[in-house]
Amino acid sequence: MARTSPQIRDPELATALRAALERGAFSLAEACRVLRSLRGDSQEDFAAHLGLNVKVIKALESGNGNPRCHSLEKIAGAVGLRVAFVSAGSAVELLDPDRRAADERRRRFANAEALAAGRISESELHERSALRVDEVVFELPKLA
Repeated sequence: MARTSPQIRDPELATALRAALERGAFSLAEACRVLRSLRGDSQEDFAAHLGLNVKVIKALESGNGNPRCHSLEKIAGAVGLRVAFVSAGSAVELLDPDRRAADERRRRFANAEALAAGRISESELHERSALRVDEVVFELPKLA
C-alpha cells in the first residue's frame, strides 16, 4: 500500500522544515519523509518525480536502504542540496554553485594580484593552493 504524506500547507512550517533539511537536521529516512510531505507525494509519486525506483524510497524510509550515490544526488537535488562528506557534529556551510564560483574567481584574482605585485612568491601561492586534509598536505600538480 502506498504511503501518502499529507502535504504541508503551512508556509512557516514548510520554511522551517526546508531550513532544517539544509542544516542536515534529519536522518536520510526522515529527510525522505519530510521531502515527500513538502510535496504531498506518495512513495510511488516521489520516486517517479525523482526518476528512482519506488523500492529505493521504501528502503530508505524504512532505514534499511543502501542507496547509490546517484540516488542520493537525486534526492538532495530535489531541494537544491548536494551530497558532501563531512565529519559528524561539524558545522559546515555549503554554498550554492554560483556563490562558490564567484568566491573562487575572487580568490584567484586576489592571488594573481598579490603575485604580480610581488607580495607573494610562486612557491607561496602554490602552498596556498595545496589541499590540506587533517593537517596532511597533498600537493596539487602545477599547471603547465
